[in-house]
Amino acid sequence: MGLLLAVWNVLGVISFDNEIRGLLVVLLGCAILMGSVWLIVSTNTGFRLGSLIAISAIFGWTLIMALIWALYGIGLQGARPVWEVQAVHVGNPSIANNAANPPPEILDDLPNPVTCAALGNRDCLPSAIEIVRTLGSSEQQAELDTIDVAAIAFEVDAFHDALADTDPRKLIGAARQAEVQRLVDEQRIRNEGLTLSDLKELAPELLEAAEDSGWLELGDWNLQSTQAAGEAITVASDYLVQADLGFGATDEQSNSFVVLDAYQQGGKPERLNNGVWERVSNKVITSAMPRHPSNYTVVQVQRSIYSEPVAGQAPPPEEVDSSEPVLSVLMQRNLGRFRLPGILVAIGSGLLFLASLLMLHTRDLEVRRRLEGEGTIT
Repeated sequence: MGLLLAVWNVLGVISFDNEIRGLLVVLLGCAILMGSVWLIVSTNTGFRLGSLIAISAIFGWTLIMALIWALYGIGLQGARPVWEVQAVHVGNPSIANNAANPPPEILDDLPNPVTCAALGNRDCLPSAIEIVRTLGSSEQQAELDTIDVAAIAFEVDAFHDALADTDPRKLIGAARQAEVQRLVDEQRIRNEGLTLSDLKELAPELLEAAEDSGWLELGDWNLQSTQAAGEAITVASDYLVQADLGFGATDEQSNSFVVLDAYQQGGKPERLNNGVWERVSNKVITSAMPRHPSNYTVVQVQRSIYSEPVAGQAPPPEEVDSSEPVLSVLMQRNLGRFRLPGILVAIGSGLLFLASLLMLHTRDLEVRRRLEGEGTIT
């Protein structure tokens, strides 16, 4: 009775443990499915031959399964590709002779992160808003630079006129004008804070025109849009918050920063266009590379000016503190081993499958030899 109670308790514990229960279900399923096939084959061909046939079938099935894992990236998976932070440089990384704060060698030709007030200065980057004002069309200027004060005032008036006179949110007179001015100032901050990565996503043709005019020189680096560098920006932001750089402090006035631009260098060459020949040639060239070239990304951030949030209003836009230095976060792409487990399982299963087939073939030859020998004797 005591033994039965102990077994019952063990089964009760297992029934509530998902991992143990799942493992038992898999083992039981394999025993029933594979074992039933092995039993049927063994009763027809004998124990040894039936076992060898069943083992060959199992390894052939695992070979096919592992190949599907490796091709589609499912099943048993390894480490996924990630960005790994290599260094954080403070200040202008293009100054290579800075003995006090030497940048990594790969950052020597990175553009100076300080923006210029006007276009044409080769010692600094042109501001995105000046590129829009100079090279943009009237529609682009109206969308990215112009502040429609009348439209803002109309929205404010429509909102507050719809409120009851007893509603504490309703503003009148000078308070309403102050609200309009606040929204105008926030829109101005957003316009002035437009980065080159933002402009890359909104109007890439303006950046191409700026490069053709010689106003924007990137060297060996490629400017990335905010969307394309989203994963790298997330990794850099998390690293800065966790690192001892003052961004992870509890003081709200010192732990905020603004992401500026993102640059990329290295990796496999990208397609120049979507033409058939370009797609085919790029696929052949990249597939023929024995190793993946190192892929680097730099995300630049700068501390922002603290703005006291107002209850009941949206958070104010972050404004860059120009007195603070720019931080350049250098990251390298680690491709991981995402498909390696599936490939290893496929190789191991393939070798065992071939070995079992060789054993079956050897056995067939031996049986034929013995049968032919018996026929000669007879």
